[in-house]
Amino acid sequence: MIEREIVVYWLEKAEQDLASAKENLSAGRLQNSVRDAYFACFHSFSAVLIKAGRTFRKHSEVRSILHRDYVKGKKLAVEWGKHYDWLFDNRQKEDYRPLVDFDIEQVRDIIEKSEGFLRVMKNMSEGG
Repeated sequence: MIEREIVVYWLEKAEQDLASAKENLSAGRLQNSVRDAYFACFHSFSAVLIKAGRTFRKHSEVRSILHRDYVKGKKLAVEWGKHYDWLFDNRQKEDYRPLVDFDIEQVRDIIEKSEGFLRVMKNMSEGG
């Protein structure tokens, strides 16, 4: 089934993004690490949406669906919505504003939370 293949694709991409976030953290590339952590969460939630038969066009639309249908719908804990928001906002800052810096401990925490987010999304996309 093509839907299952797409779900698997997004989950694998999310795992690669998370691995890249960790590599960038180790190399001291904190901005890149935050960006990669965001994409790990974006791609893993995309897998959930594909499994649910949902489509989207924009990153902001994905964020909106996460809150409206999953957090407010009590399918996802509020903490994951807050984590996604932090990543969404700071990935935007990192990409489009000069002189944005992150603290190494802050980025370590973000990666750890992103690992948790990915586990939850994986469970949801696999029907668990």
